[in-house]
Order: sequence, then structure tokens, then C-alpha cells
Amino acid sequence: VLGRFPGLAQVAVIAREDDPGDKRLVAYVVAEAGNDTLDTEALHTHTVGLLPEYMVPSAFVVLDQLPLTANGKLDRRALPAPVHEADLAGRGPRTPREEILCGLFAEVLGVPTVGIDDSFFELGGHSLLATRLVSRIRAILGVKLSVHSLLKTPTVAALSNLGQADSEEQDSALEPVLSLRPVGSRSPLFCVHPGGGMAWCYAGLLRYVPKEHPVYGLQARGLAADEPFPADMDELIEDYLGRIRAIQPSGPYSLLGWSFGGKVAHTLAARLQQEGEQVSLLAVLDAGTGGHVSADSTRTQRDLLELAFDGIGAFHAEPGDDPIEMPRILEILASHGGTLASLEERTVAALIDITENNLKISRATATEQFDGDVLFFEAAGRDGASTGLAEVWEPYVSGHIEKHVTPFKHMQMMSADALADIAPVLARALKKSSDEMKQARSN
Repeated sequence: VLGRFPGLAQVAVIAREDDPGDKRLVAYVVAEAGNDTLDTEALHTHTVGLLPEYMVPSAFVVLDQLPLTANGKLDRRALPAPVHEADLAGRGPRTPREEILCGLFAEVLGVPTVGIDDSFFELGGHSLLATRLVSRIRAILGVKLSVHSLLKTPTVAALSNLGQADSEEQDSALEPVLSLRPVGSRSPLFCVHPGGGMAWCYAGLLRYVPKEHPVYGLQARGLAADEPFPADMDELIEDYLGRIRAIQPSGPYSLLGWSFGGKVAHTLAARLQQEGEQVSLLAVLDAGTGGHVSADSTRTQRDLLELAFDGIGAFHAEPGDDPIEMPRILEILASHGGTLASLEERTVAALIDITENNLKISRATATEQFDGDVLFFEAAGRDGASTGLAEVWEPYVSGHIEKHVTPFKHMQMMSADALADIAPVLARALKKSSDEMKQARSN
């Protein structure tokens, strides 16, 4: 079939097994003399139209010539392994739906990041992985997608409008519980939102968290609809415990939180223990006992904007006095790109108010005592060294604080590079705690 494609001089297809148990069809092609613009994506489209799914190569490698043995036969051992790399300079996700799809692509492919224009198959996807991806998309987004459709539209950008209009898509991503991975045979990991109230940032964890564990994000009320904010930590904790128990009625529980979410996760763990439940894992990402590394008594609107929108520094660079008017805030978010650029004015205003309310709650709440161990990820200080933040928690933790200092700043801790450093440690701890609990039950 590939031999019918115009402009090819030689073609070879082999089944490679570069990773044990993972066989992939790889096509090697040599262009005719004078053909310097061989389009591998056109080759992929050509095969999709003529071959069944399982026979479509996962990669197309362009060579100057096919390697031959001394007898003039194809030297299969000399054929190079394909290199699958995401285009790191490509476009990032623009909506919550694209954020989740990028996370699912990366999870299934086993790569750190995926841009919205990166082809699933050019990054190493094949028919078996495509089946897994289709299943994950159906489980998390509720969209029925065929493998053949994925073969024809293999990028996040092409799949971003699956099954929903933009307004419906945004609303579903702002509900109090964000179902990042709602299926799995082991206990879920509950991730508490940072100060801004959204849990989208945790989509990057799906690449690393063992697939047996469901993953849920707890988000602030008031994002999807006009609802009253919690008046204090007690009201917030009662609300979040109700959401957790609706998904997992009894322990052991696994909790994680970044920044303000770290203090909430710690408080949730303490309250669950007070009610007789087990907490198998408590992971805190660079949270202070006041809810944020430097939670001062007063904050400017620019400080709130930076906290609400994942550390966008452009607000502090904006000339003029506080406050920055809403039209200009929307312009800055749009120019910054990413998922935040898709937010409507009502949601942006709610995020600012939620951030301010969360800081107020944190300042007014005494830190509780947790009886157990804590996995603590500490952001690097200005000189790259430890800030000592983990030690601040020692009076409030009876067990051992396992401290990991990352080379990233506080506002960078959910970036792809930071997650590549943080998430494998988290995944090992989650697996270990889960295995220990499973062993204890069997005994």
C-alpha cells in the first residue's frame, strides 16, 4: 500500500519491539531522487484510507537509503528506532477540555507533554494504544469516539469539540468535582484546588499516577454558578467531606493539595481521623500553615490576580494603579493563552472573589493536628536552596515529614517540568501506601 504513494523509491515495514511486550509497526521510506519534501502525515492519511486500523504503522521514518546486508538483503537490525518527541514549541491547551485531552494523550503515550497540534500516531501511538485512549476519553469525558475517528483526527485540536458546545464544556469543567479519572480498581486520589479554586492544574498528574487509582479534583463552589462562598474553614471542610464520601464512603483516603489546597488537604485528613477514618496518604505541595507561602494580612488586586490565575506575572507588569479593570484583565488572559483564555467574565470575577475568600479563611483558621506521616514537596527559594517550609509543619504532624525540595518556584509547581520531578515521587508513595493497605486487609 505504501508503495502506491507517489514519490517513494523504497519502502520497508517491520514490527519492532523496542520496549518488551510492546510491538509496533514502523514504516521506513526512501524518497525518489529530487523529492525533498516527503510528507509523513500524508503517508499516514494514505494508509488510514486503505488499511485496517491494526495495520497502520505507528511511525514513518524517512531514510536516505535502506540499510542492506552483504548479500544485498534488508538489514533489519540496522534500521533505526523511531524517535517520538512532542513539539514542545507547539500550542498548549486553550480550554479545560483540551487541558484534559492533552493529559490523556500524554498518559497513554508515556510522554511528559503533548501540544494540541501533536499527532497521537507521530508520538508513537498505535492501534492498541488508540483503543486505550478512546476508552479513557469515553470514561472521563463521556464521549463515544471510535478508533477510526481517532486515526482520521489524531490531534487534541481536532478532537476538542467532541460532544459539547464550548459553553457546556466550560461549565462541566467548573463543577465542584472535576472527574479527571473516574475509573480504577484502587482507592481514589483527591486533589484539593489551590487558592484560585480550580483543579485543572492536576490534569498533568494523570501521566504519572498509577492507572488503578481514580483521580478527582475538588473545586470551589461558585465557579459554575452563583453560589455563596463558605464562611469559614469548618463550612468548607464539611462541604468537601460530603463530596469525598459521595465518591468513596469509607477510607483509607488519599489526599493531595497545592498551596491553599495543601492546608485544606491537611485539615481534611485531620477531620477524617477524628471521625475514625484512615488516611493512607497525605501529600502537601508547598503550602504554609497559613495556606500560602507568604500569605500576608493584606494583598493588592494584582496579588490576587496572580494567585487566581496560576502565577501569571503580567498583572504586576501592567502599568497604572489598582484596580485593573475587567476588560483589561480579560485581554491579559487572552494574550497569555492556555485554558484561562477561554474563561468568561463571570467566571473570572468569581475566581478573584474566591481567591480573596480562601485567603481570608486560611488566615482565620488555626492549623490542626494530623496523626501520621506527610509527603511534603517544597519549592526552591530564590537561591535554589530549601526554604525550610516543611519544618514549619512539624508541630502539626505527629509522624514523619518526608521532604522533597524541587528546583522550581512555588507558582511553577504544576508545570510539566515540575511535575516530571514531583509526580514520580508521588506515584511511588501512592502505590506503596495502597499496597500496604491491601496487605493489611488481607492479613
